[in-house]
Amino acid sequence: MTPDQRPTSSPRPTDSTGPASTPRATGPRSDLTRRRALGLAAAAGGGVVAASAAAPALAAGTAAGGGTPGPATPAKELPPVHPVPQKVTVFDGNVSLAGKVSVIVGKDTDDSALAALREVLEDAGASISLITATSEKTTAQGTRIHLGTSEDNPTLAPNLEALGAKGADDLEAEGYVLAAGRSKSALVVLAGRDAAGSFYAVQTLRLLLAGTSRLRQVEVRDWPLMQIRGSIEGFYGIPWSHQARLDHFPFYGRRKLNTYIYTPKDDLLLRSKWRDLYEGEALEDMAELVETATKNHVHFTYALSPGNDITYGSDADFAATVKKFDQVRDLGVTSFYIALDDIPTELGEEDAAQFDSLAAAQAHYLNRLQDEYVKANDLEPLQTVPTEYWGSGPSDYKTAFGTGIDPDIRVQWTGEGVFSPQVTVDSASKAEESYHSEHLYVWDNFPVNDGRRDRIFLNPLEGRADTLHEHFDGFTSNPMIEPYASLPALANYADYCWNPPAYEAEDSFADALDELAGDDRQVRRALDVFVDLNVNWPYRDGSPKAPALAADVEAYRKAYEAGTQGGRADLRTRLNRITELPRALEAMASQGFVDDTKSWMTAASQWAQGIKEQDRMLTALEEGGLKKASRAAASAKANFRAATAATVPDQGDDGVYEEDQITPSVGDGVFEVFIAWAWAQLRDVLPDDPSLPFVGLPATASTTLDQYQDHAPALMVDGDESTMFWSSRAPKKGDTITLELTNPSDLRFVQLKMAKSDETAGDQVYAGVVEASADQETWTKIGTLAGDPVFTKELAQPVRAGWVRVTVTGKNPGGKWVQVREFAVSDEVPSGG
Repeated sequence: MTPDQRPTSSPRPTDSTGPASTPRATGPRSDLTRRRALGLAAAAGGGVVAASAAAPALAAGTAAGGGTPGPATPAKELPPVHPVPQKVTVFDGNVSLAGKVSVIVGKDTDDSALAALREVLEDAGASISLITATSEKTTAQGTRIHLGTSEDNPTLAPNLEALGAKGADDLEAEGYVLAAGRSKSALVVLAGRDAAGSFYAVQTLRLLLAGTSRLRQVEVRDWPLMQIRGSIEGFYGIPWSHQARLDHFPFYGRRKLNTYIYTPKDDLLLRSKWRDLYEGEALEDMAELVETATKNHVHFTYALSPGNDITYGSDADFAATVKKFDQVRDLGVTSFYIALDDIPTELGEEDAAQFDSLAAAQAHYLNRLQDEYVKANDLEPLQTVPTEYWGSGPSDYKTAFGTGIDPDIRVQWTGEGVFSPQVTVDSASKAEESYHSEHLYVWDNFPVNDGRRDRIFLNPLEGRADTLHEHFDGFTSNPMIEPYASLPALANYADYCWNPPAYEAEDSFADALDELAGDDRQVRRALDVFVDLNVNWPYRDGSPKAPALAADVEAYRKAYEAGTQGGRADLRTRLNRITELPRALEAMASQGFVDDTKSWMTAASQWAQGIKEQDRMLTALEEGGLKKASRAAASAKANFRAATAATVPDQGDDGVYEEDQITPSVGDGVFEVFIAWAWAQLRDVLPDDPSLPFVGLPATASTTLDQYQDHAPALMVDGDESTMFWSSRAPKKGDTITLELTNPSDLRFVQLKMAKSDETAGDQVYAGVVEASADQETWTKIGTLAGDPVFTKELAQPVRAGWVRVTVTGKNPGGKWVQVREFAVSDEVPSGG
């Protein structure tokens, strides 16, 4: 864990298969090794090509039907498909799926693929007849659609041949061929390399129809470049609800994500109570999750986190692990994971007597599970995240761990850091060597927000090299505490992992937003306004901060200071749209997204309404209407107070859910930039207006607390409540925060503003004493801190001081850090107090 994190995210994997899934290969490297050896991965770029006039049958007619191929169709006329397929050939002409449609399947064709196809055809207006093929020839009416694999549907091969297309058997696992053309009549073939491939062929058909009943004559040959593509619910904080997990799996299926790893950090039955079995509703919910994941071709991996109190060499703890695994294996889980992240690094007495290192103890435990449980029950290879899960450089732990475990065990890695702004080929190559693993894959801590629970992150996945499929088995995203707000980023992972060379971050992200917004253009425009307020990724230098809002703010400021009206209209328009966000986004197709982000929408609306009042204030100042300006300032202040209320729930490691614990942060600080500037304009004209933030005597600030990122101590005394000092750890008894006055003074007033809001406790000093001194030898007590975010003291008698300090006298609850917006003192009591 780095200073950037609270108890923050760790890593995770997947690989489970159920009755409706084709098992993933389990030999060393399997298809992935073969692909790398042949160089197919590097060659595949997601190309769309136009057919030449000599192309065989995917056109207006075929040799059998007496037709000749039509002219090639420009690729741009094809509806967008995400993920981008490896190869698409487009022909002139269409196939209609309205009216009579015969669907020809084998008796063992995947039920999920058939159900998905039925849905697609019904949306297209088809009247469906289902035919179960027993030979290569069938009698069918209307448009014919052949679905399945070569093993379960004997009609695929002759009909692909009639269209001049090759089958899917030479493709990678989960690959497929979609061919549409004419052979005597309209014909579509959806041929999967396996059951998952046939299911994914239907998903591509859905996208190519784009809500119509007409399908372009086309041949798609497609397969994933990464075996593992999905999410790991591995964050701290409120675990996803059961319904949210169920809702994720159809989204994964549509987007060709195949992995979900179940390991929420604050699920007590995974971590602090890992030996306890599931009971009642919890067990029923787990069964429903596994069933729903399997129907959507999502591998459900169950991850246990025993490392806080396990004895690695203990037969009893091994038996407890097996007993827990057996319980969920009975539900259909075939993929298991041991999470060894964020745990003590010192061995207990019993293990220390048996093993010479932590890595050796862990390897013993993992190998025993791999040999005696996984292999014995013919399950998919065990997966794990090691205790050192970041950094590509070698270490004694990585060497002992990597060389000690069974080479078939899959190992997760987070990149160069816990949060990795970039994952490069150089890092990947070094990590493979350092971990001594041919089965490394990435636990990607994006867009996870458990270290910044006040934020939601709505920016696309960037900074991952487009050839990492040559090094890793795949990626799993560690998403946000808010499950539906995480969907745009998960769509990015779907597109990236399927075809990295063809991945375009902005295009992929926009496509996901289109789906979540629905068909209403005004809703989609409002969603763009909201996304702009949440794009900053604080773990990447140079990540933009509300760029559209920031541009409008800057234009307004320049226009005001120049005394012109031009340049102010765009900000006013944007503020109007922001104030309308809670209403405008109610009409989104994804109500889950609306519910997840409601607190941030509301806060944004309140910030914008306050700035609209400041705009009125500034206009009144220009016109000399001082009373009107003061009334607008008071109204603005009330809106800002509402915007800083705690409205987001939270949950600690005790598993207790609590409402209204966190103040949502929105706008990436750009709102606050305007607010501070506007107050400065008011101060120039009405310096005693009670709406103004209090500015104290000149002073410098220092602290024994380490700072978080660029939140330096100087921000405590800059007269701007929109900026703050922020520690990178919880305070310890004896830590201090100190003001040194530029000139010693007789103090009459002291004010300390902590957390993000005057009204709501948060990151702050919960137990402390405030003192003043003229010589740093003798200190006079001013008051005590007892849990309120704001400390204000009017002194009955002045106290001569050159220094004022806060000394921590007790622990913060929940390990909370410390934020100080302003620490100010004065030789008089301010009128606005």
